[in-house]
Amino acid sequence: MANSIDQSSRGTVDPTIIKAENLWFKDCGLVIRSGNIVFRVSGEILAAKSSVFQDMLRMPQPRGGETFDGCAVVCLPDDPRDTTVFLRVIFDSEFFEPYPAKTGFDTIHGVLRLSNKYLVDYLRRRALIHLSCRFPTTLDGWMSATPTSWTIEPDLLIPVINLAREVSALWILPAVFYSLCINTPHHFGALARGVPFPRHRRPPRAARPRDRPRGLPRAARFPERLPGCMTSARCYAARSAERKYREGLQYQLGYRPLELWGDAEWRQLPPTICTPCVEGMKGMHYQAIQNFWDDLPAKYRLPCWEDLEQMKDVALL
Repeated sequence: MANSIDQSSRGTVDPTIIKAENLWFKDCGLVIRSGNIVFRVSGEILAAKSSVFQDMLRMPQPRGGETFDGCAVVCLPDDPRDTTVFLRVIFDSEFFEPYPAKTGFDTIHGVLRLSNKYLVDYLRRRALIHLSCRFPTTLDGWMSATPTSWTIEPDLLIPVINLAREVSALWILPAVFYSLCINTPHHFGALARGVPFPRHRRPPRAARPRDRPRGLPRAARFPERLPGCMTSARCYAARSAERKYREGLQYQLGYRPLELWGDAEWRQLPPTICTPCVEGMKGMHYQAIQNFWDDLPAKYRLPCWEDLEQMKDVALL
């Protein structure tokens, strides 16, 4: 007689088994179990979306196999949270819409992990696009206000890194590593060595100076004379003072070299710096941060930007 996971020895429903809300269709004949959550869904639809499920469901049900409400049971070893969002996306087309529709990291995490594992290519691409929108591969993309479909807090950066490694989305890692270093600089040493972290572990609060990221650029060192300068002596003194002030902010506010100067900071420059010098300073500063951006992958032992861009194109197109 087949084993039934929904009945105890007294014939009552096992209280540890939970029927998934919105994923229990009484007219379907397949039950999927993930942890203590069960889903009743269409095996035909799953097989049409995933070649892995197609092969899995072709296998004959063994005698004495588990049943639930008279349906065959397929047990998945995946996290129930991931399984829930993955199946929700399969059976609810409005739940996880393409970018730029709003979503959340937990949804991206579940969809991307399981679509990658069970070979649902269109969902994998969709989730990768959502994941990538927050982590550009160009400096202009980082500096511009590109629309994003989900919000992120510092404690999510480590789970993002782990997810990117698992699904080979390496092109987002330079920007993620930089984000983590400027928020939690004590992680730099461990990250550079490729140490994995649990899914939802928060970074430790204690920071040691020797763990701070090395090689972050100082403010551009402006020369004594800039082309078109109208008052070189006064401008040079003011430029030098401004550079030292900005470098000091790096130590007070943390290492944020790409955010050292923004539009507001340029507007706040003292009037003793003439207009041609301001334009020259902007050009030199932009070149300095561009050089820093170009070197980011190497700092984290990753392929160069060109190779990462190729990986991204292959995965998303």
